[in-house]
Amino acid sequence: MGEEYELTTLGEWNPDLLFELQEACSLLNKEVIRLEHRHYLPEPPISVIGIVCGVLTMNEEIEVIVRFPDAMEQLVKTELCGDYLLVEKATQVSGRFAQ
Repeated sequence: MGEEYELTTLGEWNPDLLFELQEACSLLNKEVIRLEHRHYLPEPPISVIGIVCGVLTMNEEIEVIVRFPDAMEQLVKTELCGDYLLVEKATQVSGRFAQ
């Protein structure tokens, strides 16, 4: 105990980017996809879609639970905004993400 560890993060980590409870709850039942699957937009197959199925508080931070067919992810706002797309918002921007 008491040892110092060096923490390396990928990308920019913004500790001020946190979920508010109402904001996280508004995401319940929304569809998301991982960024690497954006080429499937505007109509991604069910095998790559995740559903926001839960909200929890962990270490004074609100997180969302996303259920994919092959896994479950527990995400803080920075992770959700950086590595995932809301399908609903991505399809509203016609063809912007699909390539």
